[in-house]
Order: sequence, then C-alpha cells, then structure tokens
Amino acid sequence: RHAILDCVTCSTARSLFESALTQLHRHVPSASNGYTGWAPCDSAPAFVAGLQQAVSEYGGRLVLVFDNAAGLAERKEVLTLLLSLHTLCGSAAVSIVFVAEALWPEAHELTAFAPLATVRFGGYSKAQLEAILAVDAPKGCEAAWRDFLPLFVSYSYEICRDLHELRYLCRGAFGEWMRPVHDGLIDAGDKGALLRAGKVCLQEARKRVYAREAPLTRKAEAARAVDGADGGGLALPTSAKWLLLSAYLASRCRPGMDSALFASRQKGAPSSRRAKRARATYDEPHAFTMQRLLAICAALRHAGVGGGQPMAPELTQVASLLRLRLLHRASRAEELDAVRLSCAAPLELVDATARELQFDLEVYLAG
Repeated sequence: RHAILDCVTCSTARSLFESALTQLHRHVPSASNGYTGWAPCDSAPAFVAGLQQAVSEYGGRLVLVFDNAAGLAERKEVLTLLLSLHTLCGSAAVSIVFVAEALWPEAHELTAFAPLATVRFGGYSKAQLEAILAVDAPKGCEAAWRDFLPLFVSYSYEICRDLHELRYLCRGAFGEWMRPVHDGLIDAGDKGALLRAGKVCLQEARKRVYAREAPLTRKAEAARAVDGADGGGLALPTSAKWLLLSAYLASRCRPGMDSALFASRQKGAPSSRRAKRARATYDEPHAFTMQRLLAICAALRHAGVGGGQPMAPELTQVASLLRLRLLHRASRAEELDAVRLSCAAPLELVDATARELQFDLEVYLAG
C-alpha cells in the first residue's frame, strides 16, 4: 500500500498525518461518514499508532511518498519524525520517499546524517516532452497538434524544460498557430504555408517564458496598435499606459524643455507662456534615459487621472513594454548605470492611449 502526499497542499502536520492514514487504510470520505478521514490525528504518537495498525492488519510494505518535499526543510519536527518512522514503528515495512527538485540545503545537518539514498533523474528528452504534451491535444485538432508539437518543443527546449510552463505556453501558441486556418486564410493541410505563417508565434512563445501576458503575434500586435477606436488596443495596466505616454514625449521633446513642459502643471497641460517657449520637438524620435522617463511619468500622473494613487512597480511595467516592442533598449546590455531607451510605439496607439486617459497630447507636440 502507498500514500502520495503533497507537502504544499498539506500545509500542517495534522493534514499530512490524516491524509497519509486515510490513503493507507483506503478509507473513502462520504456522506455516510460525514466526509471525515480515517481517524483524527493531531499528534505524532497517534500517527505512529495508525501506521503500526496498518502494518499489523495489512502486512506487506507501506510506502509514503512526499511530493514537493523541499518545504519540509522549514518543518524540522515533521521531517525528524518521518526519518525516524522505522524505529518508532518497530518495522522495516514502512518506507519513505521524498520527491523534490533539489536536495535540502545542508541536508546532512538537517537530517542528522540519516542514511538517505539519493536518486537523481535527468530532464525529459524532446521525444518524452512531445509524448507528454500529446495528451493535451484539443478535440478535433489532434492531427494539427501532432504536427505542431515537434516544432514547439524544438523552439522551446533550450530555454525552458519546465513541463508545467511548457504546457501553458503550448496551449497559447497553438491557438495563434491555428488562427490563419480558422480565419480561412490557409488550408490546414498546407504545412509549408502554416509553418511560414506560424513561425512568428513560436518565436514569441519562447520570449514569454514565465510571463503571464496575452498571447500576441506580431501581426496581432500591429493590428491592435493601429486600432485606436477601442481605447488603446493593448490590454495594458494604467501605470503602463502612463509610461507609454511618457516614453513617447521623452522621445520627441528636447530634454532642456522638461522643466517648462512638465513642472507645475495644472489639469494636465503646461501654462501658455511656458508652452510657447517649449515648442521645440524633434522631427524624429530620440533615445532617452530611464531616469528621465520615470521623472516625466511621475509629473504626468501627478496632474493626470489617478494622481496620488500608488503606482505599480515602474520597472516591471517598463519590462512589459520592452517585451511588447513598444520600447527598445538603445544602450548596450553592459551599461547598467545609464540605461537608455527609445520609443517604438506608433502615434496612433499613443494618441488612443492619451484619449483613454483624458490626456491632451497635442498641446505637447504642436508647434
């Protein structure tokens, strides 16, 4: 008999003990027993007694498998008890298996040099990942899913081998992959055309590892960027929209005019005297520093909608704009003390964002 226990789900010692005994005794909670476990177990002696009863009644080997066992390092009393079950139960029939991504820090000191047998497993191969992901095939698209998986795994394998993350990315990327087919632009049997059209979404999926953003292909981004009728197109947080406006102004307005344009503003617009002196903008977008971007954003939000409210972490929103290619990094990667950026957002998107935030953009760009 065996019991499989999740150390994250079973957050207390009592839930861990009761779940183990319930599984070992094959007790099924139901309406007739009030949906309770095999027996209440809120102490180590009660847990040991339940294990001894299982050994005497059923015989054979009892195996307790503790998944996500890394968390047991913070529950030293429980870990010490589990490592001592052989002695406490007086039987070698009780076996303990810990499953974790890595051995506990200072494992020998933590386990008091208990004789643990460490078994290491290598990562999944490409073929194994394809076989596992094949189980998630959407109904009615099994053939297309089988053709898609080798390409997806090939693109993602070197960057991410986390099965949970790959399953999440695969579902989103497959939807974008099949969009031309659903739109009637490409025949599902034309694998060459499907590959040429879907190559972009595979590249985008590789860049969105562990990023919880809406799956967008470059074509979808461009279509949404020029669609100003829906209030900005992209589903950005309010703080990111203010950063986008600030980046566009920073790329067009000369740095020497920042004080006249953005200081001591009333109702989101500079004074007429200052505005006349400050009508000096670039014909082409120029790079700007991160510090200047954040300063302009703080000035705009102070007089704009939501002024005085807490902002989301600005650097996180800047990273999102970089991933969406609305901002580009103009300085080299090794230059960490003076990061320079450039704004790649089209005027249509910026103008739509300004209208959504009730911000008068023209007063800063006219002249």
